[in-house]
Amino acid sequence: MSDSVGTRAGHGDWRYADWLGRARAIGWGRTLLIVEIAALIVIAAGTYGAFVRLEAPTSTDFISFFAAGRLADLGTPALAYDPAHHRAMEQAVFGDAALPYAYFFFYPPTFLIVCAVLALMPWYLGAFALWIAATGALFVAALKTILKDWRLTVAFLSFPAAAASAGIGQNALLTAGLIGFGTYFVDRRPVIAGLLFGALVYKPHLAMMIPVALLAGRNWRAFAAMVTSALAVIAVSLAWFGVETWQAFLTEAESATASFITGRVGFAGLVSLFGAARLAGLGAGATDAIQLAVALGAAAFVALVWARSQSLPVRALVLIAAGLIAPPVILFYDLLPAAVAIAWLIIDARSTGFLPYEKFALVAIWFVPIVSRGAGVAWGVPLGPIATILLAMLAVIRARNQWHETRA
Repeated sequence: MSDSVGTRAGHGDWRYADWLGRARAIGWGRTLLIVEIAALIVIAAGTYGAFVRLEAPTSTDFISFFAAGRLADLGTPALAYDPAHHRAMEQAVFGDAALPYAYFFFYPPTFLIVCAVLALMPWYLGAFALWIAATGALFVAALKTILKDWRLTVAFLSFPAAAASAGIGQNALLTAGLIGFGTYFVDRRPVIAGLLFGALVYKPHLAMMIPVALLAGRNWRAFAAMVTSALAVIAVSLAWFGVETWQAFLTEAESATASFITGRVGFAGLVSLFGAARLAGLGAGATDAIQLAVALGAAAFVALVWARSQSLPVRALVLIAAGLIAPPVILFYDLLPAAVAIAWLIIDARSTGFLPYEKFALVAIWFVPIVSRGAGVAWGVPLGPIATILLAMLAVIRARNQWHETRA
C-alpha cells in the first residue's frame, strides 16, 4: 500500500481513501496484531484455569490432529476415523476425561502423515507450539516473498483468520503458505509450484480451482508436477497406513458431509454461500443449485483469465478468490488465503493505483468475518460470504480493467 497510490483519478477523492496509505495501514495492522496476541494469551491462560477454575477443561482443534497421529503411531491409524476411539484418545492426550468437546478427524490419510509425525513428540503442547511455529513461518515467508516489505508483512499478520488458526491449531497457515509460494513460483519455477500445489491434497476442496488455472494457462509442467506430488503423497499414506485406513476415512467422510449439510456444524460458522443460504432458510435443493452455479462460474472465469495470460498478480488474485467462493464448506480460518490474495492485489495496485472503493472493500474483507458467526448465531443474519463475494468482485474488476487496457 503505497502512500501515493489511488491518485490516478485525482488527489483527495474520498472514494480512493488516500488517507489509508502504507504507513497508516502498517500502524493499524501492528496495533491489531498486538491486541490479537494479547487476546490469545488471555484465552490460553483461561483455558488452563489461570484466572478462574473452569467447570470443565477446554482445548483446541489441534487436539484432534494430535490424537489421530497418536493412534497412527500406535499402529491403529484406521481408529483415527472411529469417533469413540478418537474421542478416548483426545481425553487421554488432554489428561482429563471431562474434556467437553469432541473434535472429530475429517481429514484424509494424506494429512494423517503430518499428524503422525507431530504425535511422535511426547508433549501435546510442545507439538502444538512446533506446529504453529513451522506453519506460521511458512505463511510469513510466503507473504514476505510476495510483498517484499517486512513492515507490511508484519501488518498482514493481523488478518484475523491468522490469529484464529494459530489459536486453535488449525492448518490454515500451512494452506495459505503453500498457496502463497505456489502462486509466486508458478511462472518462475513451475515444477516447484506444482509440487507445492499438489501438497494441498489434504484439503482438496480449497485447491479445486488450481488444475483449472494450470490447464487453461497451458502450464503443463506445473500441472504434471501437481499431479505427481498429489499421487506421491497418497502413495505414502497408503504404504504407511494401509488401504483399510482409506476405507475408514471414506466411511467417516459420509458422516462429515452430513454434519455440514444438516447443520450439526452450525451454518453460522460457515462463511460460504452454502452456509449463508441455509442460514437464511433456503432448502437443500436451492442451496446446492446456487453453490453449483457459483462454482461453475468461478471455474469459467479462472479459465478465461489464465488462458489470456494476464499478469501474475491478477491471475493469482483471481485464482485465490475463486478458490474461496466456490467450495460449499469453508470456515472462518479457511479465509486465510485471502490475505495472500490481498497481497497480490497490492502488488498490482503498486503499478495501477487503487480503484474507487477498493480500500473500503479490503477493510470489510479484513473485519466482517470476525462478526459473521456472532451475527448468524444471535440474529440469523448471513454475513459470512461478504468477504468472499467482495474479494471475487475485486478480482473480476481488476482482471476486466487489465484486459481492456491491454487491448487498448
